[in-house]
Amino acid sequence: MFFYCIFGTMQHMDDFTKLAEEVVIHQIRSAWHEISRIFNEMASEHNITMSIGFVLLTLHEEEGTPVTKIAPRMGMEPNSLSRTLKKMEEMGMITRRKDSIDKRKVYICPTEYGYQMRKIVLKSVYKLNDAIVEDIPKEKLYTFFEVMSLVSGSVTRFREQMRAEPVAS
Repeated sequence: MFFYCIFGTMQHMDDFTKLAEEVVIHQIRSAWHEISRIFNEMASEHNITMSIGFVLLTLHEEEGTPVTKIAPRMGMEPNSLSRTLKKMEEMGMITRRKDSIDKRKVYICPTEYGYQMRKIVLKSVYKLNDAIVEDIPKEKLYTFFEVMSLVSGSVTRFREQMRAEPVAS
């Protein structure tokens, strides 16, 4: 509809659709959007969000996880993580523990309730993963992992190039 309003014809929308189908980023984003919607639906059944679920998965069960390690593991911004951690603390899923030697270091530890929710989240992740991979032949799945590794490497190199010479606007 956006293109229709700007250009006045549906032809441009069809051009966009055709172009989008050939763009790697669009394919990855579209697939992630569908996965994200399903994760949020499953999470809401347990009164949590997808972000809370993924934080629970990143936590070391016994020792906790340094707060500084969580956001990078999830690809999340630190300020978004702070809000998520605060909500999790209010829900009784986590506690914060200061390091006994370095008091600046804070560990996020799952409570018993957080540990139970982590098991539910893990089961949900595997359930969706199994549903996805059951329709994909093993050879294609291995190829997918290889391709995604290459995509990740390409993005890393692109980021480094951008830092060296910013993209002109």
